[in-house]
Amino acid sequence: MTTFPRGVEVVGSAVIEDDKGRILLARSPQWSNKWVLPGGHIEPGETIMAALVREAEEETGLKLKPVAVIAWGELLGSKDFERPAHFIYFDIYAKVAGGMLELDGEELTESQWVTPEKAKTFALAESYAETIDAFIRYRTKQ
Repeated sequence: MTTFPRGVEVVGSAVIEDDKGRILLARSPQWSNKWVLPGGHIEPGETIMAALVREAEEETGLKLKPVAVIAWGELLGSKDFERPAHFIYFDIYAKVAGGMLELDGEELTESQWVTPEKAKTFALAESYAETIDAFIRYRTKQ
């Protein structure tokens, strides 16, 4: 049985959409250098939306306008993550509201703006394809 030294961690990511309908993907050394969506830990006292906007802004330099929580789930012992982890995650959809794209260079090292459909052809870290599918479903209903 895998042990999880940090217990259950509450995390999430942001599907960031630009004014051309593209979403931001980034490479993450923490996730076997695979492509991910910006995000991180939800801290005690933070709302899901506020935490994921904060995390994504810290990692990308972009100012975001949150739209909706679009996905949630659980990930235990991902084969892609750098350490054993038990994640409960919430993923949001946010639009670019300003700022300039400037990756932090540590958690995210390379980025590309792509259509959601094209994003699914990238080497995504575990569970991110499901989040992109949830975004496509959400956007289709709007």
